Amino acid sequence: MITLRRSVALPVLAAIVLSGACAASEPATSIPPGCEPAADRLTWSPSSTTPLLVSARDPAGTVVLDEPFEPSVAGLDAPRSWLPDLAGSLRATAGHEVLAATPDPAPQEFSLPPDRRASALIYTGVERVTADFELRCDPPVHGTFHGWSRTVTDVVFCQDNPPDVPDDFTRLALELCPDRPSSAA
Repeated sequence: MITLRRSVALPVLAAIVLSGACAASEPATSIPPGCEPAADRLTWSPSSTTPLLVSARDPAGTVVLDEPFEPSVAGLDAPRSWLPDLAGSLRATAGHEVLAATPDPAPQEFSLPPDRRASALIYTGVERVTADFELRCDPPVHGTFHGWSRTVTDVVFCQDNPPDVPDDFTRLALELCPDRPSSAA
């Protein structure tokens, strides 16, 4: 019999429970032989777009955020070669831009006024496009496509406190600013 001290037993028990929960997650659905993402076999749910910051740094190059976006399919063990076909089909269905290539990295050079450099944050974001789909195969398979429609690279000055934030990307970037002044009540 193994005896654990109380101070050790709880963390060990928590680790066992958490590892069991992680192991219980559902694996991605495999694709039946001959199943391909042809437009006449795909049905899409309405797509949604979400602004997502992928990088931010100060003018000196200190990284504040580095989470590159990669187009993907969730819930289905789909090869990367499917991404362009899924993006094209969703683009035709949704009627707006949907891309499946990895977005280009942010530019490295910005010209900023010397007196504003200390409070600047250079950021890049993508407008993520997400939609669930059904692929009519035998049996049918379901997944969620994550692509993007545009990138935004801009500068926000952290010491500014604009009454109306111009867009979602600026709002997200301002949340990354250290020592940001609070809004007037």
